[in-house]
Amino acid sequence: MTIILDGTQIDLDRVQTALDGSRWLWTCEHTDAGEPLMQRIDRLGATVLPLSVVYRDHGPLTPDSVRTPAALYRQVLEAAS
Repeated sequence: MTIILDGTQIDLDRVQTALDGSRWLWTCEHTDAGEPLMQRIDRLGATVLPLSVVYRDHGPLTPDSVRTPAALYRQVLEAAS
């Protein structure tokens, strides 16, 4: 699921890292107002906050990079030979 907050597109299906280094993941739940609930998943706890509060208190969010699976590397190398 993708949402736009303050003009920024946020992919809720990926782990997000805030400017302060905290890491957040969407719980697949919403507040009564329909706002996504985010759970902190780093060593500092399992806090659950609305997305706008995470954004305001912890800074802009950036999606964690996704590693390329070995099978894709293999497929590319086989196609090149």
